Order: sequence, then C-alpha cells, then structure tokens
Amino acid sequence: MRKRLGDEAIIVRTTTFKEGGFLGFLSRTVVEVTASAPASDAITRPLSTAERKYLEAASSGGVPTATAAPVGSEERVNDTVSYFQRIISDAQERASAAGEPPDRSGGSGRGAGASASAKGAKSSIVPFLKPSGDKSPGPDDADMQKDISDMREMLNVLSAEMPGAGLPQEFVPAYRTLLERGVDRKRAASLVGAAADTDDPSMFRDSRVFTERLKMQVRRSITTTSGIGLSPGRCKVVALVGATGVGKTTSLAKLAAIFAVHQRARVAVITSDTYRVGAPEQLRMYANIIDLEMKVVNDRKEMVDAIHAFREYDLVLLDTAGGSPYNDDQIGDAVELLEAAKPDEVLLVLSASQALEDLRDVVSHFSRLKPTSLFFTKLDETRRYGALYCLVAEAGLPLSYMSIGQNVPDDIIVANEGMIADLVIEGGEKRGRASTKTT
Repeated sequence: MRKRLGDEAIIVRTTTFKEGGFLGFLSRTVVEVTASAPASDAITRPLSTAERKYLEAASSGGVPTATAAPVGSEERVNDTVSYFQRIISDAQERASAAGEPPDRSGGSGRGAGASASAKGAKSSIVPFLKPSGDKSPGPDDADMQKDISDMREMLNVLSAEMPGAGLPQEFVPAYRTLLERGVDRKRAASLVGAAADTDDPSMFRDSRVFTERLKMQVRRSITTTSGIGLSPGRCKVVALVGATGVGKTTSLAKLAAIFAVHQRARVAVITSDTYRVGAPEQLRMYANIIDLEMKVVNDRKEMVDAIHAFREYDLVLLDTAGGSPYNDDQIGDAVELLEAAKPDEVLLVLSASQALEDLRDVVSHFSRLKPTSLFFTKLDETRRYGALYCLVAEAGLPLSYMSIGQNVPDDIIVANEGMIADLVIEGGEKRGRASTKTT
C-alpha cells in the first residue's frame, strides 16, 4: 500500500479471512488491507463553475498544468489560481483597450489580490469600473463582467481554503470560524482577504487586531436605519410583511407598545390577516392591553377607509397576512392592499434561524411588496448569525429592528452595524438575550 499510495499512506483497517477450499478444508488465509492516501489540508468542497471550466481546459491541453495532481491539492489550486489570474488580466487589458479604465484604488478586498497583499505582494488583478458616459453595457459586456466577478470570488475562496495559494496560514482559522457561524464561502473569503489586506502583516501578531479589522469589514458591508422616525403633525403608515410564522403580529405589538407607551405617540393598528385562525383576536388582545384603536380590513376599499379614519394619528401600523413566498396569489393580494394603504415604510420580517438560501427566496419573492428595510426576529433561537449578515449585505436593504424574544415590549432592539459585527464575529456569546419574564 505504501508503494502504491506513498510513504505517508494511512492504514485504515486490516482484516484476515479464509478463501477457497471445501467445508473449511484446504482454504488459504487472505489478508485484506484498507489504506488511505495522505489527508489534504484543503477543505472539502464542491467545484465551482469556473473551476470546472478550468479542469475542462486542462484536460484538453489548453492549460499548462500537472494533470496528474489530484483535484483540491495545493499543486492543482496554485495552477488554477494562476490560470484565472491570467484570464482576468487579459480581460482587463481588452477592457482598457476598449476605453474602460480599471479602478486601481484597491482596498476593498474584492479583488483576488486582497489576500496576496497580506504577504507583501500586490496582485495586478484589479476590479472594473462601470463604463463611463451614457453608453450602456451590452449583453456581452455584462456577461464578461459577471464571469470576471465569479472568477474573482472563486480566487478569494481558493486563497482562503488552500494556504499557499494566497492567504497566509495564520488567517485560515478566522475563515473557518466564519463558515461555522453561517457565513457563506464567498463572503467569508472576501471578509478575511479584506481584513488581511495590509503592507504590515506584523500588526496581526495580536489576534485582537485582526478580529477588530474583521468587524470593521462587516460594518462596512451593511447598512441600518435608526428605526421608525415620526414627524409632528404627520401620520406615518408602516406595514409589516413576511412569510407565515416569522412573528409579524408579535413584532407589531412590540412596536405599538414602544411608540404608544414610551414615546406617548397616538398609535392605531390595522390588520388584514384574516387567513390565519385567531390572528385578529391575538392582535386585538394586544391592542386592548396597550389601549390602541384597531380595525380589521378584508379588501382594498376597507383598507382605504381605515387609513382615512386614522389620518390624525401619529403612527399607523399595518399587520398583513403571512403566506408562502412561493404562493403568488397570496403575495398578489398583499400587493393590492399595500397599494391601497400607500405605506411610508414596508418592513420585511425574517427569521434569523432560517437558512440563507431560504432567506434569499423570501426576499426575492416578497420584493413585489417593495420593502424598505429588513426586520429580523428569533435571534434568541440561534447562535449562528452568518445567514442574517449575508442576507443584509447582499439584499441592498438596510436593517431596522431585531427581535430577541417573545416579551412585549421588551424584547426588541433597533439594529446597528456594530451589533451585527459582534454577532457575526463572536457568535452566540454576544447574542441578544431575551428576558425571562412573561407579559
């Protein structure tokens, strides 16, 4: 086995059994040895589309590489990195020749050279600027930009997952920690690469310095609001929308209590959630406790009438029916009611315990409701906040509020960038904790 697999081969199991003969006689003893090739430090992962293209090119002789090297090995990764660096450089030269000057400002960590710079070597790979002037990019230009973006992201991931291809060994634990916290591979690689982008790697001898730089990168990549702002003499209408079971009604009750009790504002509540059994009664119970006016609406006309009836109030909170993000009819009904209500703000309520792919689907399908900010609930039900962060970073919407428990009105906080950075980098140790009392 060592002759076949190398001196570092690992013997996994040795089994002895009898073979041949008749009724146990004249049989011979056979030894079966199971062994494994040396383990690679590379993280097991599926191949990306760009990497598959590279392997196809390598197999056809279009790439100078040691084709015998196993996929995922350091030799293969280094060849892959070099190959795509050359492709990106060639594409940039073509873009420059066409009058599209590249952005050489750097510093954002988006380019493949971000991680390499941690070792003191600046990469020639730089991001593109959009074409200047009134000229709109054609389909071919857009495709090229996307391909280059995909390859750059892949290079960041390869640099993070295979030390020696770009990212120094001491930064790999931070990358793996981000993955454990639920941050996706591309964004984790980008964060670590940007945080490590410095001409003075010695500054990272103190791990706390690198942690703070990671937090800074998280803060830079997201935006937050300051919550709902009221103006004297003006009625503000705010709608809460989202899928079933994410806590819209409870969140609305928390907001109503905060503004009615703590800010002494005149608050009214409207609900169109007549699909769920007991939903109006649940909200009416909250309204009675806080002493709020409330109306139940079933169609567009009733919505218009209710908004008109509360026009003298400071704040009108609108609770909408939840539903599946894949149910176009339910979302269409919500669109019709919101068009009648004409809300000033639409808060898309999401669960922090959902997987990133599910959150992306919710944002995509509920985009028809034109949300203005995100509202995350159930932070007390998870210790992994990477999906929350990734969604906020890529959705293009600010984060407004976060709910950390069921208690009304205590378990709600106005989001800020520093809080998200602490949750993502330090995980559950710094998570919001709900109080134990009940109301």
